[in-house]
Amino acid sequence: MFSARIYRADQLEYLPVSRPGGSPPIQDALQEFAEAVTAKSSALVRGGAEDQLRGPFEHLMRTVAAAWGEGVVCTGEAPLPGRLGRPDYAVHCNGLLAGYVELKAPGTGADAVRFRGRDRAQFRRFSAIPNVLYSDGN
Repeated sequence: MFSARIYRADQLEYLPVSRPGGSPPIQDALQEFAEAVTAKSSALVRGGAEDQLRGPFEHLMRTVAAAWGEGVVCTGEAPLPGRLGRPDYAVHCNGLLAGYVELKAPGTGADAVRFRGRDRAQFRRFSAIPNVLYSDGN
């Protein structure tokens, strides 16, 4: 059984993964995400490891947003000002920029202390902007 605590930063309220006595839309969305990533990662012909997270991530964001009654749009490869780079996604909630997401290949981790080379340089650049979420899908 999956367990998580999810918070909405704008309201600092706890949002349950599943509702007592009702359907668990967020838990279902997380399960679907895990299954989609597993299927893509174990296919006979595989693509780039990080790229396999993109479709499942976008679906997860849409599903969770719908469960919360919010409108979310994830814009891929949105350039940052000042040549800082292009995070994998700019996330817009109800028409406003909420933050950015940088996906890493599964197993890479999201601990900046462990980043080396290109990932470390990218992390240093992206540290200049607020609301950046790093994830390797785990």
